[in-house]
Amino acid sequence: MDRKINFEPSKQPMMQQEIIDQFNSLSEGKLTAQEWLSWFSDHKDDVEKICGRTAFLKIKPKESFSGVRNLYIGQLGAFDWLKSVKINADFSDLYKKGWEREFDDFCKAEKLKEKQLQQDVENKFGYLKDSYPKFFRQLTKSYSNSDIIEAGVQQEFIHNKEKELSIKLPDDLIIWYRNVSVLKLEGLEMDCNELTVETIQKKQYLVLGEFWMYGDGDQLLYSLENQNMYVLAHENAPPKVIKIANSLSDLIEKKIVFYLKEYES
Repeated sequence: MDRKINFEPSKQPMMQQEIIDQFNSLSEGKLTAQEWLSWFSDHKDDVEKICGRTAFLKIKPKESFSGVRNLYIGQLGAFDWLKSVKINADFSDLYKKGWEREFDDFCKAEKLKEKQLQQDVENKFGYLKDSYPKFFRQLTKSYSNSDIIEAGVQQEFIHNKEKELSIKLPDDLIIWYRNVSVLKLEGLEMDCNELTVETIQKKQYLVLGEFWMYGDGDQLLYSLENQNMYVLAHENAPPKVIKIANSLSDLIEKKIVFYLKEYES
């Protein structure tokens, strides 16, 4: 329950009347954003003491809000408080309309950004559509400048890597590396330069990079036995190899697409 703290007798009525006058002006749409923010900053302690904590929080401007939104939110709270103390006030829709215009402009700007993102992804990664159409479509929705996708390598690199590892790389992995040499997203990293062969729990895997599904640093594994995809959940006791996809294609087209959708939301 809100408690009101008594002021000095000479100050309380004067301050309360100033708050009422200011709230009336706000309710009637007579204040600019700067006038309201400046006044509130100077009198916020008095507003909380006289109006109570609950009303204060409803009226208080938020740093993340724009000026017109703070006007509208403050107006709603001020109008409600005036009603609670039986003071009639006119309510202008000026701030509401201003906020609606601002929000509409924001939505339009976001749509333009989305279209620009789609165009950028098309220009940079349109070549992925043939081999990984679902992954490409998801990129048009979730790709950001912090993500790293580097074009694929030449066949000569594949031959050299096979010699280095003393193995024949599977066809699906060759197709991936011919399309994408480096993929770095939030919690996911695949780099052909870091490809290694490791024996884990008596089975041989290609370590493609990291996929932090169960913990930071979980390794992404390609089974040389059955071409299934696994994650080494190293934080388990003991560490556990967990299957996450039936193939590399399923990993890219299903698991990673779903992962990006979840992260986007």
